[in-house]
Amino acid sequence: MKERFKCLIAVFLLLTRENNGKTEILLQKRKNTGYMDGKYDLCSSGHLELNESLKQALIREAKEEIGIDLKEEDLEFITMFHENQSDISTEYLMITFKGNKYVGTPTIMEPHKNEELLWVDINNIPENTIYSRKMIIDAVINKKNYIDRAF
Repeated sequence: MKERFKCLIAVFLLLTRENNGKTEILLQKRKNTGYMDGKYDLCSSGHLELNESLKQALIREAKEEIGIDLKEEDLEFITMFHENQSDISTEYLMITFKGNKYVGTPTIMEPHKNEELLWVDINNIPENTIYSRKMIIDAVINKKNYIDRAF
Protein backbone atom coordinates (compact mmCIF):
# COMPACT_ATOMS: atom_id res chain seq x y z
CA MET A 1 0.00 0.00 0.00
CA LYS A 2 1.28 3.44 -0.90
CA GLU A 3 2.24 5.60 2.06
CA ARG A 4 -0.01 8.61 2.46
CA PHE A 5 1.38 12.09 2.23
CA LYS A 6 2.26 13.48 5.63
CA CYS A 7 1.84 17.01 6.86
CA LEU A 8 4.42 18.27 9.34
CA ILE A 9 3.29 20.35 12.31
CA ALA A 10 5.46 23.08 13.77
CA VAL A 11 4.87 25.49 16.63
CA PHE A 12 6.20 29.04 16.91
CA LEU A 13 6.44 31.50 19.78
CA LEU A 14 5.85 35.18 19.22
CA LEU A 15 7.40 36.50 22.43
CA THR A 16 6.39 40.11 22.99
CA ARG A 17 7.17 42.99 25.28
CA GLU A 18 6.24 46.65 25.44
CA ASN A 19 9.10 49.15 25.15
CA ASN A 20 8.54 52.92 24.97
CA GLY A 21 4.94 52.45 23.81
CA LYS A 22 5.88 50.00 21.05
CA THR A 23 5.39 46.26 20.82
CA GLU A 24 8.65 44.39 20.37
CA ILE A 25 9.14 40.75 19.43
CA LEU A 26 12.13 38.50 20.01
CA LEU A 27 13.85 37.00 16.98
CA GLN A 28 16.71 34.53 16.72
CA LYS A 29 19.29 34.29 13.94
CA ARG A 30 19.67 30.73 12.63
CA LYS A 31 23.00 29.03 11.99
CA ASN A 32 24.19 25.51 11.16
CA THR A 33 20.64 24.14 10.86
CA GLY A 34 20.57 23.51 7.12
CA TYR A 35 17.47 25.70 6.77
CA MET A 36 17.60 29.46 6.21
CA ASP A 37 20.86 29.89 8.10
CA GLY A 38 21.84 33.54 8.55
CA LYS A 39 18.20 34.65 8.59
CA TYR A 40 16.03 35.74 11.48
CA ASP A 41 13.31 33.44 12.77
CA LEU A 42 10.77 33.70 15.55
CA CYS A 43 12.57 33.17 18.84
CA SER A 44 11.45 29.62 19.50
CA SER A 45 10.06 26.99 17.18
CA GLY A 46 10.00 23.28 16.61
CA HIS A 47 8.13 20.21 15.54
CA LEU A 48 5.30 18.62 17.43
CA GLU A 49 6.33 15.29 18.98
CA LEU A 50 4.17 12.23 19.51
CA ASN A 51 1.70 12.53 22.44
CA GLU A 52 2.38 16.23 22.85
CA SER A 53 -0.13 19.09 22.69
CA LEU A 54 0.74 22.20 20.68
CA LYS A 55 1.26 24.24 23.83
CA GLN A 56 3.36 21.51 25.45
CA ALA A 57 5.58 21.42 22.37
CA LEU A 58 6.04 25.19 22.48
CA ILE A 59 6.81 25.18 26.20
CA ARG A 60 9.45 22.47 25.60
CA GLU A 61 10.97 24.32 22.65
CA ALA A 62 11.12 27.65 24.53
CA LYS A 63 12.99 25.98 27.40
CA GLU A 64 15.38 24.17 25.03
CA GLU A 65 16.08 27.13 22.74
CA ILE A 66 15.94 30.27 24.88
CA GLY A 67 15.85 28.98 28.47
CA ILE A 68 12.52 30.43 29.58
CA ASP A 69 9.61 28.80 31.36
CA LEU A 70 6.10 29.33 30.01
CA LYS A 71 2.70 28.24 31.29
CA GLU A 72 -0.03 26.91 29.01
CA GLU A 73 -2.58 29.41 30.32
CA ASP A 74 -0.28 32.31 29.36
CA LEU A 75 -0.05 31.29 25.70
CA GLU A 76 -2.55 32.81 23.30
CA PHE A 77 -3.22 31.20 19.90
CA ILE A 78 -2.76 33.82 17.23
CA THR A 79 -2.40 32.20 13.83
CA MET A 80 -2.23 29.03 11.77
CA PHE A 81 -0.23 29.03 8.57
CA HIS A 82 -0.78 26.24 6.04
CA GLU A 83 2.19 26.08 3.70
CA ASN A 84 2.37 23.63 0.83
CA GLN A 85 5.70 23.44 -0.96
CA SER A 86 4.67 21.25 -3.87
CA ASP A 87 8.09 21.45 -5.51
CA ILE A 88 9.61 19.44 -2.67
CA SER A 89 6.47 17.60 -1.51
CA THR A 90 6.50 19.28 1.89
CA GLU A 91 3.40 20.46 3.64
CA TYR A 92 3.37 22.26 6.97
CA LEU A 93 0.85 23.48 9.47
CA MET A 94 2.62 26.22 11.44
CA ILE A 95 0.83 27.19 14.62
CA THR A 96 1.86 30.41 16.37
CA PHE A 97 1.16 31.39 19.95
CA LYS A 98 1.82 34.75 21.54
CA GLY A 99 3.38 34.98 24.95
CA ASN A 100 4.51 37.85 27.14
CA LYS A 101 4.58 36.16 30.56
CA TYR A 102 7.52 33.93 31.29
CA VAL A 103 10.09 33.11 33.94
CA GLY A 104 13.77 33.57 33.18
CA THR A 105 15.78 35.69 30.79
CA PRO A 106 15.81 34.77 27.11
CA THR A 107 19.27 33.35 26.50
CA ILE A 108 20.84 31.44 23.63
CA MET A 109 20.74 27.84 24.86
CA GLU A 110 21.79 26.23 21.57
CA PRO A 111 24.74 28.33 20.34
CA HIS A 112 25.45 25.76 17.63
CA LYS A 113 22.04 26.62 16.05
CA ASN A 114 21.42 30.22 17.12
CA GLU A 115 23.92 33.04 16.74
CA GLU A 116 21.84 35.98 18.03
CA LEU A 117 18.70 37.02 19.91
CA LEU A 118 17.28 40.39 18.91
CA TRP A 119 14.30 42.39 20.22
CA VAL A 120 12.75 44.38 17.36
CA ASP A 121 9.74 46.60 16.82
CA ILE A 122 7.00 44.35 15.40
CA ASN A 123 6.44 46.94 12.66
CA ASN A 124 10.12 47.10 11.68
CA ILE A 125 11.52 43.58 11.35
CA PRO A 126 14.88 42.95 9.64
CA GLU A 127 14.87 42.38 5.87
CA ASN A 128 16.69 39.08 6.34
CA THR A 129 13.81 37.50 8.25
CA ILE A 130 12.50 34.21 6.86
CA TYR A 131 9.70 35.05 4.42
CA SER A 132 7.09 32.76 6.00
CA ARG A 133 7.83 34.31 9.40
CA LYS A 134 7.32 37.76 7.89
CA MET A 135 3.92 36.53 6.69
CA ILE A 136 3.08 35.31 10.21
CA ILE A 137 4.10 38.66 11.75
CA ASP A 138 2.07 40.52 9.10
CA ALA A 139 -0.95 38.34 9.89
CA VAL A 140 -0.60 39.18 13.58
CA ILE A 141 -0.43 42.90 12.83
CA ASN A 142 -3.49 42.64 10.58
CA LYS A 143 -5.36 40.36 13.00
CA LYS A 144 -5.60 37.45 10.55
CA ASN A 145 -5.60 34.07 12.22
CA TYR A 146 -5.25 31.91 9.10
CA ILE A 147 -2.73 32.02 6.24
CA ASP A 148 -2.72 29.66 3.28
CA ARG A 149 0.25 29.59 0.94
CA ALA A 150 0.84 27.06 -1.80
CA PHE A 151 3.68 27.19 -4.28
